[in-house]
Amino acid sequence: MMDFQILDSGGIKPVCKWMPNHVQINECEVHELELSEANSSIDDGGETQEQKFAKLMRSLPHYVPNPLLLQAVELNFSNDSLSTVDETFGAYLKSRRLDYDNVCSVLSTLLSIEDMSTMQKYAQLMQTDVMVTKVGALCYSFMLNDIRLSPEDVLAPSVDEVVLIPMQSLLDDPLPENPVQAQLPHKREHLPLKHPFRRHVACVEKVTCQSLTFKFKDKKAFPGDEAMTERFCVIFRSRRIPFRFMHRAIQLLEKSPGVRRYLFPTHKPQEVPYGCSNLPNLSLFNSNIAYNMEQLQAVKQIVNGPNALAPHIVFGPPGTGKTTTIVEAILQLRLHQPRSRILVTAGSNSACNTVALKLCEYFAHNKHLKELLKERAKDSRFINQDVDSHRQLIRVFSRSIWANGLGSVKPLLLRHSNCSKRVYEHFGANLLREYGIIVATLCTVGRLVTDNVGKFNYFTHIFIDEAGASTEPETLIGIMGVKQEETCHVILSGDHKQLGAVITNNRAAALGLGHSLMERLMRTELYGMDANGNYDRTLQTRLRRNYRSHPEIVGLYNRLYYNGELIPQAPPDQVNLAVNWPMLRNPHFPIIFQATHGVTQKEMNSTSSFNELEAQVLVWYVKLLLNYGLGNNIRVEQQDIGVVAPYNAQGKVIKELLHNQGYMHVEVGSVENYQGREKNIIIATLVRSFASIGFMRDPRRLNVLLSRAKSLMILIGNPVTLRYHPDISYIINECKLQGNYLFKERGHTQRKKHYHNIEEELPTDHPDLCYDQMPQHISVYSSQNQSQQSILDEISSNSSSNCLCGKKSDSSQLNINMETLLQLHEDLMPFVCRCGSITLFNKQELMQLQVHLETMLTNLQGPIYSNLI
Repeated sequence: MMDFQILDSGGIKPVCKWMPNHVQINECEVHELELSEANSSIDDGGETQEQKFAKLMRSLPHYVPNPLLLQAVELNFSNDSLSTVDETFGAYLKSRRLDYDNVCSVLSTLLSIEDMSTMQKYAQLMQTDVMVTKVGALCYSFMLNDIRLSPEDVLAPSVDEVVLIPMQSLLDDPLPENPVQAQLPHKREHLPLKHPFRRHVACVEKVTCQSLTFKFKDKKAFPGDEAMTERFCVIFRSRRIPFRFMHRAIQLLEKSPGVRRYLFPTHKPQEVPYGCSNLPNLSLFNSNIAYNMEQLQAVKQIVNGPNALAPHIVFGPPGTGKTTTIVEAILQLRLHQPRSRILVTAGSNSACNTVALKLCEYFAHNKHLKELLKERAKDSRFINQDVDSHRQLIRVFSRSIWANGLGSVKPLLLRHSNCSKRVYEHFGANLLREYGIIVATLCTVGRLVTDNVGKFNYFTHIFIDEAGASTEPETLIGIMGVKQEETCHVILSGDHKQLGAVITNNRAAALGLGHSLMERLMRTELYGMDANGNYDRTLQTRLRRNYRSHPEIVGLYNRLYYNGELIPQAPPDQVNLAVNWPMLRNPHFPIIFQATHGVTQKEMNSTSSFNELEAQVLVWYVKLLLNYGLGNNIRVEQQDIGVVAPYNAQGKVIKELLHNQGYMHVEVGSVENYQGREKNIIIATLVRSFASIGFMRDPRRLNVLLSRAKSLMILIGNPVTLRYHPDISYIINECKLQGNYLFKERGHTQRKKHYHNIEEELPTDHPDLCYDQMPQHISVYSSQNQSQQSILDEISSNSSSNCLCGKKSDSSQLNINMETLLQLHEDLMPFVCRCGSITLFNKQELMQLQVHLETMLTNLQGPIYSNLI
């Protein structure tokens, strides 16, 4: 292992082996499932630092939350409460700067906040005085009572656990006051099976909103039918495997100063010419790369050996061929460096499958590659360096993924996996070392590290794909315990301007947990780009050429999020499919904004929103496309259309409407479901009207939405309110300028002469809703930066704004009540309707606003024109 010396010139060089510092580990009883050879505690007696490091790498402690952090939960993790947890973290709260010295403390604290927040959700599902019913061999069920949130949204079948505590055991040893602590392993789980105080652990088998079914792993864990007749207190808990892998990775990082310096490089950026003369000439497997200078540069740099002092980044915005580049680099490494051993990993199974399948296709079908590998196998120089020709690649699936089914995995990929025989096989470290390329998710890599797969400094390259979508602790799982020498290169690929990791705790997200390692590095001076577009190409490659989408579609997100750096180069015959579609008033701008004014509602016992009118309009477009195509005899199949619904409730409404029409194969999903994917046609419903909440809060989400369509994109939403979101406003204005801003005026039809035989008109606002435009005398609130007259001028010039609220009309109510005023002030909405109704807030949101009523009414800013009561 290595360390680095910082030079006066600003450079750094390796000087000695890594000598990890000791970190005290929480000792607790561990009953590991599925993690082979895992020990839970570390005995420090008489061991060297290297031995302690290796022992930690092969263990998986439970990482009990810090007691001070448990107290901070009650204070919503305020700055004062967090400052007392750790002095280093207290300093970070002031600087908000992650560095070599504080990284382990900061990431550990942030991860603990997220971890405990997740555990709190499980705690809310706890049940008391439960009687269970036998429903099968080792299988029982019971009814769920007094549930505060949907158990289906929390519990994961085949993964999460049920702990059944006999009531007499509970009386003898009550649960701790803090519900988080109650979910930690307890010594009574290891009492003899028939002991009356034993806590029984089983696995969640099936969960609905009303009941739960669980199953014991085997007869060794089953206490017998008689014991199951008792009454139990039931605790639900996650095994927290991903969190524990991340905690361990952070702990390993603290003991590895060399890797920390590698991840916090400090040498000054150097001017590097675009093409380096010492880069190798390659015989490419994908000949198209020869015509893309950025892709070619990336492949050559990775094969030649990227900068050994810091990770290499392949920045790949949507449609720029990131996966193509990475696959080519991996193949070239295996061809030119027989000793190379490559780990390919990502946060999601889909990303791993995409890379692994492309590699398998080359190994199976590329004659040039097969001949080269065959010739090399005969060369005596490589006999002891290369792997067996039949073991070029292995895709390692987790047991849980196998249990959930691999029906969507291509047969070719299955043949090169640990499930090739349609059964799950555990591949130990020794067997895995017989393969040249190992592909697994970051979480699975954590298990492989426990199995000591990185022993003997086995890996020469670590490729982490979709690195912008993983938190830094997640990414560390793929590095710590794997990179053990300076000769092991880390290559991060992805786009940090697309969606990042999902962080459930807002406090942890606000303090930086959602930031990826890739994003942090790209924001440093070292990875910066000067005004002329120059950057250190030994450290990064920025792909620019988009091969996915129509130039006008690329133009939207290029100008909004990529500083105009992208170059659209998609083949015209693949992206100009909608040029003859009658709905496009401008055939060369395949983007429509369809104005609607529906009512936003919420699901029962849920925060998920839906807008039925927008759903109806969306289905109208789907039907139009499937029945009539895009003109010029271009048919549209259901698989060509991707429907994006930002909320689960909206997705359910749309699916039901589509299924009622017989459209079973139109894919409906969230923005997250579509990340990294593409469709010829994307139709999106925006649902919510307020620009400051929900879907609109993160610009990366809108970036993903805009970059999925190849040939046609249709956005459906309320233009009056959405226009106050700057990015949406830009899109609306572009559609207006190009003539593709569509709306249906009341009493008119939205159709063109080419569609004179359409049976159904575009759905419009419901006839018994309020359609009144804003009259001059009505009460209006405006912000400081907007006068009343500018609001009225804007509304009168917008011919689509004839429905402002969508609430049921009451002609007798002509005034605005205080609740409406409160709503207007809180969100600075510049209009109300004559009906005076509350437009979009549900009861809970309104009650929260009313708390501040008195303050608001005394501090109103901007003019208020009355009829106020």
